[in-house]
Parts: sequence; structure tokens; C-alpha cells
Amino acid sequence: MAIFGGIGASVVVYGQSLVEYNEDVNENYDTPRENNHIVKYIEATSGAHFEVKAAWDFLDLKGCDGLRLQVDLDGQCMETALCQFKYNDRSTYLDCARRCVGGRWTQEKFRFAEIVSVDAQRGSMDSSESSDLASIGTIVLSVCRVKNIRESTTLSRTSNVKTGSSISEAIPEKALKGRALTHRTSLDPPEKIAAVVTVTSERIDRPGSPFVKFEFRYRSRRALQIEGIIPRSPSPIPLEERPLESLTREEAIELLARRTARTKPDVKPEGSTSLRVKRERDPEFDEILASSFAPKKARESQDIEVIDLLDD
Repeated sequence: MAIFGGIGASVVVYGQSLVEYNEDVNENYDTPRENNHIVKYIEATSGAHFEVKAAWDFLDLKGCDGLRLQVDLDGQCMETALCQFKYNDRSTYLDCARRCVGGRWTQEKFRFAEIVSVDAQRGSMDSSESSDLASIGTIVLSVCRVKNIRESTTLSRTSNVKTGSSISEAIPEKALKGRALTHRTSLDPPEKIAAVVTVTSERIDRPGSPFVKFEFRYRSRRALQIEGIIPRSPSPIPLEERPLESLTREEAIELLARRTARTKPDVKPEGSTSLRVKRERDPEFDEILASSFAPKKARESQDIEVIDLLDD
């Protein structure tokens, strides 16, 4: 879990917080980041629902009545929530976009989805989509301290929460500009939910300057390896380069087949004299191969004492 100033955040899939990786220390940044901007990399699973978890410690958050949380998916605001300290809750989960339209509340759960890339002739993007694409592959949780929390009379949340991603499902390859992006976020179909009580508050932190900003950059495992976030899987050592005593029976057979194939002569035309080539003997290899085929040693028979029961 990423932590700053008594507040922690993580992305949860299947009830478990995803493993977080630190960014590449050699990466160059276009603009310097503040100390309260925490960046972590996570591995995305295609089709999996995810939650954004926030946790806090009251002792480190004096002088405020609660926290305002905002979740941005791929650069777009998808959900906001206000947590009041008076209820003594120490964590919350944001897993969907909730909104009220025409007095009816619905929710759309968060999900990972794969990016479908197309060539330039099959798809294009307008200027607004190109701007949104700059933030694709990110889950951002912004936290602000608030006070004077009170119930709100405004029911609609369509003014500050988007109804879905404005980025097309199919993205031109040219628009990716060589970036190792493999996934995007999506929303499930709307589901009806009970009415939600809305509240308002006064911000302690200035607008646009949250107390802390957690940014999770999600990629496939392969993409994380390409970007140098996690090490690449080591290549298997060829059988020819491994010690013979480390080979299994199947590997020894495979190695023998390879050596035999290399020593076979080329096929001669009919009527030509064939040349017989013998395999060069390798005493160590032959000994190991023979032991792998050796039958199990039979148990030594025990002498049985015979007692004659017939009278002379």
C-alpha cells in the first residue's frame, strides 16, 4: 500500500491488494513532481473488476472533519466520495461510478480491459481523444482534507462525474507513439441502486492542490518487463550447455536425439555409395544415459530353510 501523511491507497482485485512496483529511477520526467504525488506500477488483469482502497489514521489528520476522495480513470473523473471521521471508519472502497439522472441512481463497476489497436487507415482520433489518451493507463486517487460537512440538497452528480470514457475502444497504433500500453479501464452496464445521501463540505486544501495524489500506472506483466519496472524472465539454459548430471531422463533422451540428428549424413541419390558415420562416444554421457534406462535392481533372494516332515 502506498502511504503519505497518514493516508494509504491501493488497488484491489479479487479481494487482494495488487503488488506495487516502484517506477524506474532512471526515467526522465517532463515536469518535476511534488513529494505528495506518489506513483506506483501495478499489473492489470484483462476483464477483472477492481476497487480503489483508501485508508487513514486519525492521529495524523488533525484539524479536519473528513476526507474527500476522487477517482480518475484514464484521466477522467469517475467517482467522488466524502468520508466523515465521526463514524470512526478507517478505510473505504471505491469500486464503481455512481450517478443520479432523473431521480434514479445507478452504478457502473470498474473493470480492466485490453486495448485494441488498429492501423491508421482503419481508425483516427480527434483532438479531444488525443488529449485524453495522454492519461490512459492510470488510476488516480486524489485526497483532500475537508471540514464543516453537511447534507447537500443537490441530488444530481452528472455535473462532476463523467458517464463513461470518451476514448474509443479501438485506438490507432500511431496514437500510442510506441508506448507500452496494453490495457484501459471500462465500466460495466448500469445497475439500479438505492438512493445515495449526498453531502457537501469546505475544503482545507486549495482546489487543484490535493493533500496527496496516488497514481497507479497499470500495465500487463509483459509491458512492465519492457519498461524495466520488473525483471524479465530468465531464458532457459540450452541442454547442450547444462551439466549432464543435471538432466532428467526426458532431457537426456532429447539431447541424444539432437546429437544423433547432427551426425546423420545427408541423403544420397539412388545408386550412390552411402557413407556410414558413427557417433563420437562420450563416456560420461553414455554412463548417465545408461543409468536412466537401467532396470531397477531385483531384490536378492533369501535362502529358505526346508524342513523334511517325512519319517525315515
